[in-house]
Amino acid sequence: MKRAALVLALALALTGCASSPAAEEEGPTTTTPAADEDKPTPMPTPIAKADALVLCELMSQKLFEYPDYVLGIANGEFDQATHGDYYAWAEEMKAVAPAEANVPLAKFTDPIYQVQEVVEAGGGSLTFNTDDYKAGNLEIMEYCVDAGFKVNN
Repeated sequence: MKRAALVLALALALTGCASSPAAEEEGPTTTTPAADEDKPTPMPTPIAKADALVLCELMSQKLFEYPDYVLGIANGEFDQATHGDYYAWAEEMKAVAPAEANVPLAKFTDPIYQVQEVVEAGGGSLTFNTDDYKAGNLEIMEYCVDAGFKVNN
């Protein structure tokens, strides 16, 4: 188990880091005019569709840089802007993930959420653990390969 102490100063301006993208919003709804009361009202269209290939494509956007982020946190380095980008990325993946990908994705993004807990608390110390990340990395990659995803060069 790899651990590193990370202390975030309480004086950091954390505005914007704790907010998550509006991934759970629904698309526009359509109203039916009074003359068309016999016709059913169309259902709202969700913005994010749970699709394995959509998740894998989104994951690939930061896949090669993500280990550097994890290593940086393990070494006690913290960059608020970088963390905000990774937190938004994790939230986007979570929003589009099919149910069967939730567990490996949670493991894969665990370092991001460990740091986010400290950020949301306004600072403090972090005992950083990469065990879930290591297991989740392999599991989510296998999931994407099984789904037919290929990384384009």
